Amino acid sequence: MSFQKNFLRALTLLCLVPLFAKKASADYEWGFGDISLNRLYWDSSTKQKSTKTDFNYLEFEGGAQYTWGETYGFFDIEEIGKRGELNRTAAKGIARYYLGKTNISLYAHVYNFTQAGFSEQNRVYGLGYQLTGKGWWFKPFLGFHDVTQTYFNGSNGFMGGWIVGYSFKAVGEEFLLADWHELEFARKDDYAAANGKSNVGQNGAASLWWVASKSITPGVQWRYAVNKLGTEGNLNALILSVKYTF
Repeated sequence: MSFQKNFLRALTLLCLVPLFAKKASADYEWGFGDISLNRLYWDSSTKQKSTKTDFNYLEFEGGAQYTWGETYGFFDIEEIGKRGELNRTAAKGIARYYLGKTNISLYAHVYNFTQAGFSEQNRVYGLGYQLTGKGWWFKPFLGFHDVTQTYFNGSNGFMGGWIVGYSFKAVGEEFLLADWHELEFARKDDYAAANGKSNVGQNGAASLWWVASKSITPGVQWRYAVNKLGTEGNLNALILSVKYTF
């Protein structure tokens, strides 16, 4: 399958997300949309063993809850304001289709990254699980992993992971702790060769958000990865963010 077709598939899934949180059907329950400005700082160890540099990025994000399931997506424009650089883009779409009242769902996500001279798309198809309570949620998933990129194309083992969140109040203010995590395993050797030469890789971010108002949410994120993003070993970054919710 060509890059063009895969990219269109990613955009199609992403477009299912009502980024402006408007009612889309009778099955709609609630949704959200926001735009954020972010600054990412790689730590010195990551910079020493890779060509990575700090950058700004603009993110459009949204999600919706339906009676039949849920959707989420984002679109990033990276390297904003950096002279002599072409903007990179990253987009992700996630869909969960609930299987009755079992807390189990059909799960799919598509992640697409492009920059000058390189593109990669990751697709995961499998099962998810939903656990929610008052002010918290934990939603793991596990599925088959396919990759289409400049130097590799085909099945790439499996991916499991989760999203988890906990909202709370402290010193009279509202806060949100969250984490997303992906674990790739049984990766093909050809793909692993450019990602730490390991058949296992990790990718994710932990974050703390201050819900300053209904519209403004500043946050700090710890971006982490292991044998991923074209680099061997551990990668770490600090992200400073501010979101505007509409």
